Amino acid sequence: MAPATPPPFDADELISIVVPLYNEAQSVRTLASQIVEVMETHGFRYELILVNDGSADQTWGHISALAAANPHIIGLDMAGNYGQTLGLRAGFEQAQGSIVVAMDGDLQHDPAYLPEFVRLIRAGYDMVGGAKSKRPEGFLKTLISNGAHNIISRLSGVKLEYFGATYKAYRRYLLTNVEMLGDAHRFLGALVARKGVRYIEFPIEIRAREFGTSNYGLNKVFKVIVDLLILRFTVVYARKPFRLFGVLGILSLLIGGALTTGFLIGSVFFGVNIADRFPMEFIFSLFLIMGGIFLLSFGVLAEIGTYTYFARRNRRPYVLRHLAHHAAGAPAAAMGPMPAAIAAAASAIK
Repeated sequence: MAPATPPPFDADELISIVVPLYNEAQSVRTLASQIVEVMETHGFRYELILVNDGSADQTWGHISALAAANPHIIGLDMAGNYGQTLGLRAGFEQAQGSIVVAMDGDLQHDPAYLPEFVRLIRAGYDMVGGAKSKRPEGFLKTLISNGAHNIISRLSGVKLEYFGATYKAYRRYLLTNVEMLGDAHRFLGALVARKGVRYIEFPIEIRAREFGTSNYGLNKVFKVIVDLLILRFTVVYARKPFRLFGVLGILSLLIGGALTTGFLIGSVFFGVNIADRFPMEFIFSLFLIMGGIFLLSFGVLAEIGTYTYFARRNRRPYVLRHLAHHAAGAPAAAMGPMPAAIAAAASAIK
């Protein structure tokens, strides 16, 4: 959905860039340098939030050094490996910008596209996504990926070309009430792009991975299938669960009640011996009645739980160990090689 007219924007508005990192010691300094260069070349006011998701290498040592050297960089050190979704969530909750950009930390997302994300957001879109212009994964993975995207589009009602990419820009208000748990980052675009939200995609090229190996493979397909069911429930029934369990419960009660009534009428008025002729069928009808009562009861409890959950949203599902930022009054240093003292500290962290 395109905006009718571009709204006015503040050229000095803060842009938050959130990058979750796991064992990216070899790439984090290069990525930060590229992002800083792009943002400063275009004169953007920005903050770069680097989230260390419990890395086992020296990723946090590099992040803390970068944060100490550059006032635009903030480092978050999560106390354990929580996964990309909660890494992004931690960064989103720390972000202060009116525009929030999420990207991967493995150098496959080119920071050169950042100005285009910002331009489109300022043109009036609420969300801007980067869609792969080409997919070099091979025929089978491409087929599965295309099928998954079609299913996600149908289940969520959101017409996006590419759901799985982290590389997206959002107006901050879209992320305010989004609950990100599990692997919800895969479907974040579908979760926020509800009715009336203005969103657009533009083609980007995914760079080859320079360091390490990808964690994504065909073994993730089954997890995605399960996540699709959760997506459907989240999009349609998360805040009104009784509509799901209530309808199923009523159907179960009606079918079970009709069957039981039929058996009882046959037994009372036509002499049908239920115990001899329809024992399992009669028991099944009773199970349907009990199941319907259970579903209705569960739906009521789910409604109460949902109300309680949204009424008291003051708990975070992750723990931060450290928060690194540029000390007030400290001189900002250029991002060159890591100082010897910091390198020694990073080695000790490892």
